[in-house]
Amino acid sequence: MKKIVIPFLIFTVIIILIFVFFGGSEIYFQDLLEEARVNPSYYGFLSFLILSSDIVLPVPSSIVMHFNGMVLGTFLGASLSLTSVMISSIVGYYLGRSTEWFIKSKSNTKESDFFSKYGVFAIILSRGIPILSESIVLICGYNRFNFKSFMGYSLLGYVPICLLYAYFGNLSNNLFFIAIFISILLSFIAWYIGKQIAKRNKQEL
Repeated sequence: MKKIVIPFLIFTVIIILIFVFFGGSEIYFQDLLEEARVNPSYYGFLSFLILSSDIVLPVPSSIVMHFNGMVLGTFLGASLSLTSVMISSIVGYYLGRSTEWFIKSKSNTKESDFFSKYGVFAIILSRGIPILSESIVLICGYNRFNFKSFMGYSLLGYVPICLLYAYFGNLSNNLFFIAIFISILLSFIAWYIGKQIAKRNKQEL
C-alpha cells in the first residue's frame, strides 16, 4: 500500500500547509469576485482563472461555485464551474504524474488492483470535499490511473456538485450552508453505494 498511502499523506500535508500559509488568499479571491459581480463577462473570466488554479492555490471552490450561480444563473454558473474544475483536475493529474520521480515507491500488482477497485469511488465521492479532492487527483496521476477513466469519473462526481451550488446560489446567497450540507451528504451516499458494490463484487468472486 506504500504507493497509495505514503503519497496520499505527503500530498495531503502539502495541501494543508498551502492552506495554512496562504489562507488569506481565500478572502482575497472572495473580495475580487464580489467586486467583479457588476460585470458578468469579467466575473466569468476571473472565476474561471481562480477555479482552474484550485489544485495549486487555496481557493474557496465551493464559495466560488455558489457565486457563479448567483451571478450567472444556474446553467451558465454550473457550466463555468464544471469547465474550470475539470481543467484544474487535468493540471492536478499531470502534477501527480510528475511527482513520481521524487516520491520513490515500487509498483506492485496488489496496489494496482486496489486502486482499480476503489479508485473509482474515491474520485467520485471526494469531488465535494476540500483537501481530500485535491489529494485524490494527485494520487490518480501519481499511480497513472487511466486518464480517460479519471476524466469520466471526475465529470460524474463534479456535475451534481456544480449544479447544486449554482442552483442554490441562484436561489439565494443565504442558502450556501444548505448547499454544503447536501454536497457532503451526496459524498456519503456515493461512498455507501460504492461500499455496497464492492461488497457485492467480493461475494461474487
